[in-house]
Amino acid sequence: MSAAGIICEYNPFHQGHQFHIGQVREKTGADTVVVIMNGDFVQRGEPAIVDKYIRTRMALEGGADMVFELPVRYGLSSAEDFARGGILALDSLSFIDFYCFGSEGAIQEQLEQAGHYLAEEPEHYKKQLGCYLREGFSFPAARERAYTDCVKLTAEEREQLFMPNNTLGIEYIKAARRLGSSMKPVVIRRQGMGYHEELTGQQEEQGFLSATAVRSQIWKGNFTGLSEGAVELLKKAPCYIRSEDFWQMCSFAIRDSWDGLEEIKDLSEELANSMRKNWYEAVSLDDFANRCKTKNMTMARVKRCVFQILLGIEKESGGEDSFPYMRLLGMRRRAAENLKYVKKTKVLGRLARDMEELDDRGREKLKQDIKAADLYRTVAMAVSGRRLPEEFRRQVILVD
Repeated sequence: MSAAGIICEYNPFHQGHQFHIGQVREKTGADTVVVIMNGDFVQRGEPAIVDKYIRTRMALEGGADMVFELPVRYGLSSAEDFARGGILALDSLSFIDFYCFGSEGAIQEQLEQAGHYLAEEPEHYKKQLGCYLREGFSFPAARERAYTDCVKLTAEEREQLFMPNNTLGIEYIKAARRLGSSMKPVVIRRQGMGYHEELTGQQEEQGFLSATAVRSQIWKGNFTGLSEGAVELLKKAPCYIRSEDFWQMCSFAIRDSWDGLEEIKDLSEELANSMRKNWYEAVSLDDFANRCKTKNMTMARVKRCVFQILLGIEKESGGEDSFPYMRLLGMRRRAAENLKYVKKTKVLGRLARDMEELDDRGREKLKQDIKAADLYRTVAMAVSGRRLPEEFRRQVILVD
């Protein structure tokens, strides 16, 4: 049997994602499609619109065979760390043959060339990167310019290569290269709207909607761009969550961590000082992030850091070459056979039982994921006025 992996957020799962899974099966011939999905918080620094269990069921009904949770310390992080975490997760499972991702026009050869180059980081590239960082560019912008200079891309080639999905694909390839993984990359050409594009006309004219456009429609009470199954699941959701629902909680966490902000994973001294300065005046999360962002500090990074503060995700020394555990959220019953091939990690199904088999390091890591789920549940109950199951009572979702 062969297996292909997808690293995703499914916020929420829409028709474009369903098409992508179909293309993965067709291109790889894989018997099993494994999804590594963010939990209740997503990479750009926001809570997911609905919880990870609803999104897991959407993915399974949309064609996935197994859904595992990406640990929050990687899911709520920069594109580089998000990609590294996703690749580590797939590689830790031991039975994955391919990792698959969407591309916006670039061909696989171009993406592999960039990923391998950036994994090696030649000296002249590092010098160029340093120059752009000193000029005040954000890290992603500085890296894009440094790579363009070093390999002599045209303006058109640069624009094409560094589109959002392509940038993430490059990070996947770079992470796999550094890890020495035997998994092979497979690029799926993106269809429909651009990554953050909004709906401006008829859906038929724009193809598959972006997740940004789908969320925008959901807030208006529309379910454009979703399958019938996904619509039914969303209609049964207790509520939809916005970032602002967390502001009071985040504001308290910032003040409570006042003297230790620099210990948080992605916080620099500059951003920590900016947060201390702007906290007194901010009236909302977006207001706070807007006050703190600068030319070389994107709003997404500020918001990621805010939620890292909330969850207590601190800097760590060294890196991991495998995960101590992988949390299984759901699967098709026939896919259970794959679990016997897992060699490098512990698969958690029943949380209370299985976490006892983890070492101290594994349990400490898992506490962050449980805390993230608990806080999301607390907010969801406040917004919906409904009591929701706590994390230790959740079971693996099984479908036929």
